[in-house]
Amino acid sequence: MHRLVPIVLLGLCACRTTTQNLPPNGGSAIVMRTAPVRAWELLDAGKRLGSVVRYETPDQAQAYFSVRNEHGQELGMVDIEGRAWRYRAHQREPDWLLTGTVVQGARAILEASPRAELLDIGLEILLSPGPR
Repeated sequence: MHRLVPIVLLGLCACRTTTQNLPPNGGSAIVMRTAPVRAWELLDAGKRLGSVVRYETPDQAQAYFSVRNEHGQELGMVDIEGRAWRYRAHQREPDWLLTGTVVQGARAILEASPRAELLDIGLEILLSPGPR
């Protein structure tokens, strides 16, 4: 009996509990698969500030524009209705900046001047490694 007690105690110490948490409203989330279809660079006085990539669902029913800085980090988005949102570090919800055109949204997200313009580029250029 005394030999059995250490084995039982060792077995109890080896138990592990696993928990899984969903984000708020995770059960009602809708998965939307999109693919990049078009890209632009935002230029201000000849300086590249970042890029904008249009993503669409395969049936083209849904779309949005991803706004990225010059390092390719996504800083915000412009939805199909022209609402521009900027992501903030350590914040759950993005900041709504304005409603307007895609170029106005990109300017606001990247804090560019009103003179900044979008230059249409190919996706392969944006996705290629190395400096542009």
